[in-house]
Amino acid sequence: MTEVLYLAHNFNMRKSVRKWELYIEGKYNIILDSPFYNNPNRAEEMNILDSMKDGGRNQRNYLSTRSSKSIVEDDLDKIRKSDGLIAIANDTRIGTPMEIFFAGRILRIPVYVISKKYFRHPWIKEHATKIFKSRKEFERFVKDKWGRKQ
Repeated sequence: MTEVLYLAHNFNMRKSVRKWELYIEGKYNIILDSPFYNNPNRAEEMNILDSMKDGGRNQRNYLSTRSSKSIVEDDLDKIRKSDGLIAIANDTRIGTPMEIFFAGRILRIPVYVISKKYFRHPWIKEHATKIFKSRKEFERFVKDKWGRKQ
């Protein structure tokens, strides 16, 4: 059975992370479960948001119309159903650290963190199973742990 890792990252990185996610899934025996693009509850929403200018007022206004509870519960449910979590944590937005904490401290599932900036932070060190400084470093780990697709 293929391992499924919840893919924690911030909203503004979603497009570049999506390209990386598809690349990793196409090459290795692993599934990265994006809260933005692998969620049927958000498919229509993501189509609308992706058609808007990135970071614009229209995106912020649109996002503010969605229930915070439904967003958080969707994410927590996806994390609960995952075998672990991979987080890209290079900024100080709140969602990704909360997801790291929930997966590592509450669920006690494997947490892998990619961060050039926060790899020495005590909260990351305490909750991460393994820390990587780059996506390439994580990719080498995936290749060794789960292998290439045949």
